[in-house]
Amino acid sequence: MKKKLLENIILPLGDQLTGGSFIKKLKYWREVCDLSQNELNNLQKEKLSKILEFASSNSPFFKALAIPHSSEPYEWLANFPILKKQQFRDHLSEFLTTNNLEGLTAITSSGSTGPPSKIYFNKEELSSNRALQVLWWEWAGYRFGNSILQTGVNMQRSKEKAIKDKLLNTRYISAMSHSEAEILRELRLLQKSPKDHFVAYASSLYLFAKTSLDHGISNIQFKSIISLGEKLLPHFRETIEKAFSCQVFDTYGASEGFLIAGQCSEGTYHIYSPHLIIEILDDQDQEVNPGESGRVVLTGLDNFTTPLIRYEVGDMAVKSKIQKCSCGMDLPILGEVIGRQTEFLITPKGKYITVQNVVRIMKHFPEIGQFKLVQEVADRIRLIYTTDEHIQEIDHTKILGMFEEIFEEPLGMEFNRVDSLPKAKTGKFQLIENNLGST
Repeated sequence: MKKKLLENIILPLGDQLTGGSFIKKLKYWREVCDLSQNELNNLQKEKLSKILEFASSNSPFFKALAIPHSSEPYEWLANFPILKKQQFRDHLSEFLTTNNLEGLTAITSSGSTGPPSKIYFNKEELSSNRALQVLWWEWAGYRFGNSILQTGVNMQRSKEKAIKDKLLNTRYISAMSHSEAEILRELRLLQKSPKDHFVAYASSLYLFAKTSLDHGISNIQFKSIISLGEKLLPHFRETIEKAFSCQVFDTYGASEGFLIAGQCSEGTYHIYSPHLIIEILDDQDQEVNPGESGRVVLTGLDNFTTPLIRYEVGDMAVKSKIQKCSCGMDLPILGEVIGRQTEFLITPKGKYITVQNVVRIMKHFPEIGQFKLVQEVADRIRLIYTTDEHIQEIDHTKILGMFEEIFEEPLGMEFNRVDSLPKAKTGKFQLIENNLGST
């Protein structure tokens, strides 16, 4: 009854009041899941042709490229150059297809591979992305009215978000600081007031599971757990499923507005091909063979406000050898998401510093380029970073102050400016290096 009330009355009314189209988009994406492979291919081809035509005519950046039009959209796409993050970040205004930013929503990328980028969405585009995310949750068994425990980085919930949390039966907790005491407090609450689903960053899920097992807490169970935001390492998944006696559904996206792939009930990563085109390329910008790994390059098919064509997100992934999944969906399949190896640092008071903690703090310091945190002794953390040559000095006290404010304790931090940081084997810059051997 609550599901029908939410989906047929309350949420559509919310769309009318806010000018959104969330429910309309969700119903559309559900229908797309039932399309045949041929229908999916035709839909992607049609949408690709539209975005290339629109971007070439309305985005100053792509218009200046003057790439010859082609009636075959995939051949047309192949003529576009690979778009690097730095290039996009430095020339954002040239990518926008409108000069009027009123009514648009700006979302800042995580910055996990460098300084963050800002992406603009109109209301329809934003509704589409939010609907697609909920569709992924539905693959994990979620239904409107189910209770959710969700972690996030912004605890300053707006009135609109607070109403949404209430309607969708969501308890929203901070992902910024997870000490053992804080996690145990949440676990005790879950014992008293169980939730149907746990939606969180992979590292947060792992820390909750590890703490639960370490303290012999075995009576907490979810219908499903949904992992997002970080690479879900195999031992993360094993620990989480052991602790909470349910399946973990991993999702793979990029905060530039790409919802790349989500796991179905069979554990297969399905690419949402009507939403984007994914290329997995080698060092010569050629598509890799099935079973091989390469750089992830994306073309968005739904954001006409800030079109991104052949955008390299900084991840590595494996092209799937499998063409068909037993779940019944004909959406294409992604092999392994290599991503980034996630570790933790530990504060003197026992709180965990995760990758998400770090990038959310460092995005406030755009003068810093690449960075990494290293911990070799228990009471000291070293921040190694690069910056432009023309910047003479970085105010280290401000960086330290923000870390101490977030974690609510004094931290011993050293700062080391270098000319360059080496990449990890994944193709990304490893943000955290824990050499204590205790995580």
